[in-house]
Amino acid sequence: MGIIVSGFRIGADGLNMNYYLFSCPFVESVVKDIINRALEDDPSLAAPLLRMYFHDCFIQGCDGSILIDSTKGNKAEKNSPANLSLRGYEIIDDIKEELERQCPEVVSCADILALAARDAVFFAGGPVYDIPKGRKDGTRSKIEDTINLPSPNFNASDLIKMFGQHGFSAQEMVALSGAHTIGVGRCSSFKNRLTKVDPNLNSEFAKTLSRTCSAGDNAEQPFDETRDDFDNL
Repeated sequence: MGIIVSGFRIGADGLNMNYYLFSCPFVESVVKDIINRALEDDPSLAAPLLRMYFHDCFIQGCDGSILIDSTKGNKAEKNSPANLSLRGYEIIDDIKEELERQCPEVVSCADILALAARDAVFFAGGPVYDIPKGRKDGTRSKIEDTINLPSPNFNASDLIKMFGQHGFSAQEMVALSGAHTIGVGRCSSFKNRLTKVDPNLNSEFAKTLSRTCSAGDNAEQPFDETRDDFDNL
């Protein structure tokens, strides 16, 4: 639900499409240009940027806490085993640096992550969609909070339960899972399923996975044949 105030659509959560209209009017073009250049250099970055955004949002909301570095007295989310393979931090840093140059201390890192993920999907061939802005950056980032991220070992019931605890229906969970149309899986996340193969798994596919994982835990298997293309069926 939202209301209209002086021509602006304001959501019930305080977010709105025109949040930076006067304070930083070129925010979306800055993000889009930098993401475009980054993906031209390395198309495989689309999936990590989208994954980073999900890992940020699923713990305690979309607050940019995934970007906080650990300190001597605190291990942050980014140092969790679930986040060690995240890539693309330098792209977010580039965006933040440029926005600080144009409009200092205005655009939140949380909004940058949201816009970066949206544009990464677009340049990978996915849909275009508008994003309301106005997210605030969090200050808490605890490694122990990443226990709330879905495990690669979860079955369907586990996933439905966890997503339900975050307010998502099973149908919405399936839609979000469609993000795996881009990217790769590391063998460390699924190799345990290859020792006693599910008879329902295609035998040739199982052999392909076994060959991939013979190279070690860090070997990568694309989710589908077009690992860098956001397929629209």
